[in-house]
Amino acid sequence: MEAKDTQISTAPADTESPVDKDGRASDEADAVALEKVHMRTASKGADKMAAYANATATPIDDETNKQLLRKIDLNILPWLCVLYILQYPDKGVLSYAGVMGIQADAGLSASQFTWLGSIYYAGYIVAAPIHNRFFQAYSPSKWIAGCVIAWGIVLACMAACQNFAGLMVDRTILGALEASINTGFSLITAAWYRKYEHGSRTGIWSSCIGLANVIGGLIAFGCVDGQSKHHSALSSWRILSLATGLVSVIFGVCMWFYMAPSVVEARFFNEEEKTQAVERLRENHQGAGSTQYKRYQAKEAFLDVRTWLYVVFVLSSQMPTAGLILLQSILIKSLGFTTKETLLLNIPQGAINILCNLAFGYLADMTKQRSLAALAAALWSLFWASLYIGLGYHDPYYKKYGQLVAYFFTSGSATAAWFIVISMLSSNVTGYTKKNTTNSIIFLFLGVAYLAGPQTFRDGPFYRHAKISLLCLWGLSVLVLGAFYAMNRMENKRRDGEEAQDGEGGEGGNENAFLDLTDRENKQFRYVL
Repeated sequence: MEAKDTQISTAPADTESPVDKDGRASDEADAVALEKVHMRTASKGADKMAAYANATATPIDDETNKQLLRKIDLNILPWLCVLYILQYPDKGVLSYAGVMGIQADAGLSASQFTWLGSIYYAGYIVAAPIHNRFFQAYSPSKWIAGCVIAWGIVLACMAACQNFAGLMVDRTILGALEASINTGFSLITAAWYRKYEHGSRTGIWSSCIGLANVIGGLIAFGCVDGQSKHHSALSSWRILSLATGLVSVIFGVCMWFYMAPSVVEARFFNEEEKTQAVERLRENHQGAGSTQYKRYQAKEAFLDVRTWLYVVFVLSSQMPTAGLILLQSILIKSLGFTTKETLLLNIPQGAINILCNLAFGYLADMTKQRSLAALAAALWSLFWASLYIGLGYHDPYYKKYGQLVAYFFTSGSATAAWFIVISMLSSNVTGYTKKNTTNSIIFLFLGVAYLAGPQTFRDGPFYRHAKISLLCLWGLSVLVLGAFYAMNRMENKRRDGEEAQDGEGGEGGNENAFLDLTDRENKQFRYVL
């Protein structure tokens, strides 16, 4: 892999743009970069996207915008969707294996099985900040493709694991590699789409979790059925890990060679379309993707109260979800279903997940009220969780099918609010170093949530205490989403008032759109509510 350019500059190769000790480029250097319209300079440090940016905003008519968006959707979204379909069963092989005989084959206790779910996220926690740093140095799509190839190999090797120790090592490495996905996808979404397209596009690729549940359940059922009919010496869960691992390797190789790394390197755009595609991103105020590490931006990420609100939301919403994901097959089977019935019953919740993620994602962009859309999704999940837990609290088998339907909706909608919040990360954090630092913090704590989450589900087989903790934590996540809405609304009003007093043109001028400024620095920036 070749490192990307290190800073925005169009200065000759033997000169350097003035940069202070924190990496903050001078106004003069930024002005020079923006004045070089359509110039493809070969000098060291040249930023490819800035070279395509016009010095002043150039309107893109609706028809042209639709044509560009259609091309992006056809050439970028399929890669994200298919990869999300692949990585979810890859990560969830253990959940299926839980009812396919892995405990007996590897001699696992109930506690050891739970730790196999948790240890995946120990690797995730360590690797998430590393991936984010490499996303600034290299193309995210290329880095992710390399990780996909590696994790496919690691997943296939799971079939050779014979005991708890081997599975623990395999799952740790797998978690470290797959940590690249969510954070990388949020950066890719921000790099290709306008901010009011982020919610719906995140909804599209995240809804593939549901499709993955459907496909994964069918594949797992096929592995069990085929192994029992043909009396294969290889356990069904080993066959599943081999099959999904090898498919991931093939996909990773294809992604490396064929997915466009950026707007200006897209072979499906001509030169004029590349300029137009850059211009349509101007309103995002996301900069031009500077690869220079800026220490002051990293510091700002740590001091921004929004960063820690994201962290509280991640912990409160995703700790219960982690347990639901790992134990989804076991929770269904605990209602009195057979192994084959359980694997097939993973399918309905997948269909519900597709509908919820798509619906709430489009609601977020249509209403331009992303925090409220996430709040609606969280309340929807909380309602079904309350019904599921209430029906089975006194008698686990009371209204068995009522519990099953409530569980389908609880599990199927559990991630909808979180993925809308991921789209908020794409839109509401600017400055490339700040965005990457914020992502590192949040996805590190996502790993913590998924590491700790399964450990709350220790009172099997019906998990009464875990279910009560789910209600409490999801209630807290609802309050955090309300705080996001209030805070961002007040800040936007404050900035509007300051601009009205100063008589400035507001966001319409967008003169700072392609400078690598943070959302706090750039007063033309407005938070997506």
